[in-house]
Amino acid sequence: MKNILYLLIMALLLSFTACQEIDNWEEPSARIYGNVIDKYTGSNLLMDQNDWQIRIIDRTWEEKNPGAVSQFQSLAVMKDGVYNNTKLFSGTYDMLPYDGPFWPVDTVKGVILDKETQQDFTVTPYLQLTNFKATLNGTNLTLECNVKAPIITGLPNLYEVKGFLSLTTFCGNSNYININEYNNLRKNINKTWAAEVGTADNKNYSLGPFPVKSGYTYYVRIGANVNALSRRYNYTEIVKVVVP
Repeated sequence: MKNILYLLIMALLLSFTACQEIDNWEEPSARIYGNVIDKYTGSNLLMDQNDWQIRIIDRTWEEKNPGAVSQFQSLAVMKDGVYNNTKLFSGTYDMLPYDGPFWPVDTVKGVILDKETQQDFTVTPYLQLTNFKATLNGTNLTLECNVKAPIITGLPNLYEVKGFLSLTTFCGNSNYININEYNNLRKNINKTWAAEVGTADNKNYSLGPFPVKSGYTYYVRIGANVNALSRRYNYTEIVKVVVP
């Protein structure tokens, strides 16, 4: 009986010691932050909140655990093209902007995280949306812009051009008034650039009119995408529209 009690006490002590060891691990505190920059404008890429992510893989963990394969984590990118994460372990990482509205980019390897690290990325958007106009006529709103393909060779099909209306400053495919009355005003295309536009590198699109309500303030923009991966949108800037 004494032997059984002794074994039980030892087991409890070992469990307590293991818990203490786990509790003594330091919380991850390394910070990685930076900008996703549009190659054509030199400014941060126009996007919606958390529209796509940056993949990050911890290579230090693999070195400490031979034979193990790290799974990627995803870092959210904000609507202003900035990302920031303060809860990572120090170490060496590979990083890749992934599944965004831009031509595929190379993985940035060997990024060293130690306390605070800035890592910017420059991407080449599939499309550029310029000369954006929001025209209000009574309670009818028309949106217009030019859609340009700086690189036509190898460009996936132009898929659609869509207007986004929101009642907050967050506006895009993740944050918009999702009703058929608005969605049906999109331009469904899914054609090659040559079939839709011809030999030119840009085309003007006008969407609407969108019925809006008197006394409301809207935040609006246009997005256009190509038929690649998750069909993320390239966007115009956001314009505030106050309906009297």
